[in-house]
Amino acid sequence: MLQKMSSEKGMLIIIVGLSIFFLIQRQCVSPKVSDTKPKITKVVDTIWQTKIDTFHLQTIKYKTVYVPKVVKGDNSKIVIRKKQEISEGEKHLFEEAREYKDTLHNEDIEIYSYNLLKGELLNSSLSYKLKVPREIKSTTTIEHPPIYRSGLYGFGELGGNQEQFSNISLGLQYNRKGKWFVSYRLNFSELSSVTHNVGIGIRIQ
Repeated sequence: MLQKMSSEKGMLIIIVGLSIFFLIQRQCVSPKVSDTKPKITKVVDTIWQTKIDTFHLQTIKYKTVYVPKVVKGDNSKIVIRKKQEISEGEKHLFEEAREYKDTLHNEDIEIYSYNLLKGELLNSSLSYKLKVPREIKSTTTIEHPPIYRSGLYGFGELGGNQEQFSNISLGLQYNRKGKWFVSYRLNFSELSSVTHNVGIGIRIQ
């Protein structure tokens, strides 16, 4: 009896041991499932395209002008004269100077430069004009199809030849939304013989 219980106990231990072994093996083999969601990082960057243009200011061509020998106050208010504008009595008050003007431009901007030299720089200015986009005006025309309505019309006719007006008619016409029409006309060419006319037609275009 004791031997039987010992053998059953041993079998139970072996079964429990094998069960634990298989559970451990399965846990090691089965893939590990993660409940955490992947982190997505989005980086947005702006790439600027810098446009650099080099403008070459011309320093060769100039115009000879005359300025006062003594300048009072701000140089920007210097009186500039041409040679023919100076009288004989004023020549000792003026001396030659060089006036440089240039216009620099590309597809985006126009630059106007001005320099006045008399051994040294007397006056200088720089201005510009941006070439703004032209305004484009667009006109949209919406053409709606013509709408025809049904209606009953009355009409009369008067006709004849060069000698007399002998054709007088009265009639009614029913027009069905411009698609088709029917008409009825009484012709009083002769009172003794009134004629009745029925017509039907369709819209061609």
